[in-house]
Amino acid sequence: MERLLKQTNAYKTQELYASRGELRHAYLLLFPDAANLRDALKIFAPLFFEHDFATAFNFVRVSSLIQKEAFSDCLFFPEAGKKFTVENAEAVEEECFLRPVEGKTKLFVIGDFSEATREAQNKMLKMLEEPPEGVSFLLGATSRFSVLPTVLSRVEKIEIPPFSDEQIASYLLRAVPSLSASDAELCAKSSGGIPGKAAELATGGEFRQITQAAWSLCFSTHASLPYLIREYGATKYPKELLAVLSNIYFDVLRRKIAEERGLLASFRPTCDGENVKRLSSLYYKGTILRALNYLSQAEKQLYFNGSFPQILEITVGRILAGRKKI
Repeated sequence: MERLLKQTNAYKTQELYASRGELRHAYLLLFPDAANLRDALKIFAPLFFEHDFATAFNFVRVSSLIQKEAFSDCLFFPEAGKKFTVENAEAVEEECFLRPVEGKTKLFVIGDFSEATREAQNKMLKMLEEPPEGVSFLLGATSRFSVLPTVLSRVEKIEIPPFSDEQIASYLLRAVPSLSASDAELCAKSSGGIPGKAAELATGGEFRQITQAAWSLCFSTHASLPYLIREYGATKYPKELLAVLSNIYFDVLRRKIAEERGLLASFRPTCDGENVKRLSSLYYKGTILRALNYLSQAEKQLYFNGSFPQILEITVGRILAGRKKI
């Protein structure tokens, strides 16, 4: 995770500001990865102490303590796994007026602020706008939408965009050595650019189930579709299932194009090659393009809280209708 984040423009920019002593007193780190948000905050937090502990030895020591949440001048709220409350905000307010122990800076790290109650967020407003001298804030959030506009106006935003499929696949191969390169690539393509989601898919067993569900839907019939919708429409991973379906049909499209150009010998599918070949024989290229469009529409409908079983049934039904008449 550290390698991924330190490669981002967001980190490099903050690192530059830190080296110049130009960091602001309040930041909001926007990172849509709930599983890794706290770790991300720990990677950015040491930058606030670069001028207090300029020697390499001291800075490494401080960074190591921050990773353990054990550095006296870097306080984390709330406890891991809990939501930030009014009581937490009151504790921050009390601590604000106590001088730093080791240096000139005292940092309060808060995550996930997007889950904090409205009352707790309001309690932080004055501190974020006019903190005591030497006090800084680093807030984390998986989304800006539930953070109050009055909070957003008082902080500088650091946004970590979704990572590329290549970056996620490389991360997975480091984090899960037993994972094959092809599975890492497919997990990456199904993760939406979020490392925590990719790791969950790769290690939790859900990925195999999602992939199996996707292939079952690809080779379903109009008669078997209602049964499959009852089985897979209740999945806890609707976005991921749609993503795997998109990956499969995109592989089919790539195969069609390679076949047209006489390049099948060099074609390397992301998904199961034999199944891609079999599925390719059932469709024309134009109907595969429409299938990908249907899946893109389904992702948008799901984003706006549509009923996933209904979305899935309509989408797969439309794709099946485009099969060759044999």
